[in-house]
Amino acid sequence: MKQKFFLLISTVFLATHLFAQIKAVRPLAKKTVVTTSATKPLTNPKPAKTENPPPKPTDLQNASVSIISGDDGKDNDTYLFVDLLDNNKRVAATYNNVPNSTFPSRPNDEFYAGASVSLPMTTEASIPTTQMKQAGGILIPIMRQATLADFNNQGEVKIRIQPNGHDTWKLQTLSITFSFDNDNNSPHKITWSNIVLSQNNTTIDLLFDKNFNPIQ
Repeated sequence: MKQKFFLLISTVFLATHLFAQIKAVRPLAKKTVVTTSATKPLTNPKPAKTENPPPKPTDLQNASVSIISGDDGKDNDTYLFVDLLDNNKRVAATYNNVPNSTFPSRPNDEFYAGASVSLPMTTEASIPTTQMKQAGGILIPIMRQATLADFNNQGEVKIRIQPNGHDTWKLQTLSITFSFDNDNNSPHKITWSNIVLSQNNTTIDLLFDKNFNPIQ
């Protein structure tokens, strides 16, 4: 009887102990899954805006004047002056046959009737840049050469003589040829016809339009 009672007590004790252990063990908590939204691929950043490069300069590069005399040429002691002017009457290129000396003598360049001559011109920096430079103790303006834009309205060739006494000079044609840097249409050649200069009519203005066509 004692042995049965002891077995019963042991069985109850084991059952109670097992129940307590089962109750003490908590069920595993479910893992919480953190969902991350898909990240958008980085788009390529917009390229930085690049400024347009400045236009290439179109400075006057060279100029020359060609003359064919008519049936009355120029005397050898008559000075000749030729100026190429832009649309603001600024000198872009020039020619003269004044001797470059302290005591100038008269020129010795008679243009015979029917003679053809070609005369190189000197380009002039005559247009203010609005900048100044120091020269000794004074400020002087910085000048520049004429450009293609300085002829966007019209231009002019001024021809003048300084005769020694009487001289009548008939020009069959006068042509001026000039070129600009970075100008696909250069050289420009403009020709005028039937020009008469004399001691009574020493200066003539020859005009051309913005397309470098002569205005007769």
